[in-house]
This record gives sequence, C-alpha cells and structure tokens, in this order.
Amino acid sequence: METTKTTEDEIPRMKRGQLNIYKPSDIKRWGVERFLEATTVQEPFLLEFPEFTDEENRRMDELLAEGDRGAV
Repeated sequence: METTKTTEDEIPRMKRGQLNIYKPSDIKRWGVERFLEATTVQEPFLLEFPEFTDEENRRMDELLAEGDRGAV
C-alpha cells in the first residue's frame, strides 16, 4: 500500500469532545505522515485527576508506569 502521495487540501483538525471520523481513502489521499501531524494532540496530557485523592493519583501513576513497561 502506497502512502507517500499527498494532496494539499486541508485536513480537518480533531475537535475536543467530538467524535472525529476519517475515511481510509482520505488518509491515503493526504498521506499518513501529514495526517498524523495534523491530527495528533500537541499539548501534554493532564495526568492529575482533580476528583482523585493524592493516594489515588499516586496509585494511578504506578499503574501507568507498569503499563509503560508492559506489565499490565
């Protein structure tokens, strides 16, 4: 499958709180690299959950770290 061809038409951005659906044919037309650059989140993900206690946040950090190591 060839993914190097690109077109210069605008790729709709992801919108917070909205389901975004892209057709495989559109992604192929835009090019995979260009599509990922345009649609991936650029801001850092907030890993603190305000409704969690400090202990729950600490446990969540531990679980996420385990998942990053492939343990979960």
